[in-house]
Amino acid sequence: MMLTIYFETSAQLPPPYSYRYVLKLKPSFQFFHADLQLIYTHRDELDADEIEAEGFSENDDYQWRGNLEKIWRDTVEKLLSRTQIEATKEWEEDSDMLLLEWTPNDKTQKGIPQNREAWLYLAQELVQAIYETSGLERPFELSVLDIQPKTTQQSTLTASFKTRTAQIKQVINGKSAVKFYPWESLSPLMEALYAPDWFAEKAQPEKPKREGLYLNPGDGLWYEWGKQIVEVGERTEALPRLKDLIARLLG
Repeated sequence: MMLTIYFETSAQLPPPYSYRYVLKLKPSFQFFHADLQLIYTHRDELDADEIEAEGFSENDDYQWRGNLEKIWRDTVEKLLSRTQIEATKEWEEDSDMLLLEWTPNDKTQKGIPQNREAWLYLAQELVQAIYETSGLERPFELSVLDIQPKTTQQSTLTASFKTRTAQIKQVINGKSAVKFYPWESLSPLMEALYAPDWFAEKAQPEKPKREGLYLNPGDGLWYEWGKQIVEVGERTEALPRLKDLIARLLG
């Protein structure tokens, strides 16, 4: 089996954020061989100062070739087993483009997967797994600190895309425990996590000591609930959904 994923961000996403990549995947006995070539697009429209002002460098293109853990082969093959490829049609500029080229039995199929949303998310996971495997990025980490008059509880979720595993370390009044966190729960949590507005300029680098609920999303800063983590607009309801998921981390 040989699988190639072609991806390009929506035309609505401007440089320096816009990019495209080609990811080739091939199973081996113990691993899942991956070949990624990622290129940032349309940067010739910007000056170097404009690119750096957004936190990028003049050349952020990325290439990597190596082996992912076997769990990724199993995951991709499972999704392929329930995927049908549709004929390629014109790409809508307001959506990301994703095409699959799949050679299951010496007969190549190329087009849009019918279960496109599932492939968009899995492709993001695969790229993140490559970043971790190569050492470019660390595993995802989220810490939740709940300080009450008689109880202090901290739960730290660590999710490794390299191994596709997650766990929670809980510390309640100085006593610690570790428990399993279902990988399938990570996607809705991350979606809810970035729905509200986060104000880094008002967050604090030191671990809080006064009563309140705080989140540290892995950037070294502690954000207080309702002060540095707020609704995007008057009619949005991002905070209740996120708080419900956070309660499960603390529970």
